[in-house]
Amino acid sequence: MAGHYERAAGSDPDLAFRDFDLFHTSDVAMVNLECCVSARGEPVPKPYNFRMRPSYLGALQRAGITIVNLANNHIFDYGKEGLFDTIFYLDSSRVGHVGAGMNRNEAHTPHYYEKAGIKIGFMGYYEGGEAPAATEGEPGVAARTISAIRADVRRMKERDGADFVILSFHWGVEKADTVEEWQRQFAHRAIRAGADLIIGHHPHVLQGIERYRGGVIAYSLGNFIFGGNSRHTYRTAVLEVMLDKSGEEYRLIPVQVRRWKASVLPEGEGEEILMRVRTLSEKFSESIFQ
Repeated sequence: MAGHYERAAGSDPDLAFRDFDLFHTSDVAMVNLECCVSARGEPVPKPYNFRMRPSYLGALQRAGITIVNLANNHIFDYGKEGLFDTIFYLDSSRVGHVGAGMNRNEAHTPHYYEKAGIKIGFMGYYEGGEAPAATEGEPGVAARTISAIRADVRRMKERDGADFVILSFHWGVEKADTVEEWQRQFAHRAIRAGADLIIGHHPHVLQGIERYRGGVIAYSLGNFIFGGNSRHTYRTAVLEVMLDKSGEEYRLIPVQVRRWKASVLPEGEGEEILMRVRTLSEKFSESIFQ
């Protein structure tokens, strides 16, 4: 919610969610926050730097968003100050966050949500050159390594008693609707390490959704509200997960974004979105559409 969105919304940051109630009907709603939240810091040298006004953060709360992923290639666009402020404003607003911190321990601290006897653990990872990996004494993101994932998932499930673990991965090739083979192999290893659901983002387009050994991998959910470019009207989707003691159900919900305003498409009107993701999922042995 920066850049072109900020110029369009001005003093009305709630513009995007005025016709979008889906998150209010869910127990927990998570998005990838593709920017820092700050008015400080200097832009680091790179082609695109994204920064959201702190005054816009309330719009996320009012939309029903309860947790955000910070492990991405824009969280460090305004350096340490930008990351520090992002964490400060999120904590002040009681919006959960994962994937980045002022040191390695903070960056690898999961977020938990519990209801009706089911405890869900969330974590986020990024492994790229635009945001540094957090170290023992320096801020950054949680590095996406299989050793770190194994340790984090083990801690979430064995020590903290999480029943269901969701990992957020910022990865992939921009604009590509097909998945790289290394991503599949890495995701499979993360599922074997104990993850139940992997949510991918960064390509800015929808990709296939695979089932593997009881887990689910949504390789890319594309854009939701993305002010990084001037394209303000498009169709996308939100992944809904329904959990109870007997198992999980998954549903892809088509969404229309028109002049930055999101709305759930009426039944039947988003079939081409579902068909596209279903087709992209046919290369997998199993998917959520089977």
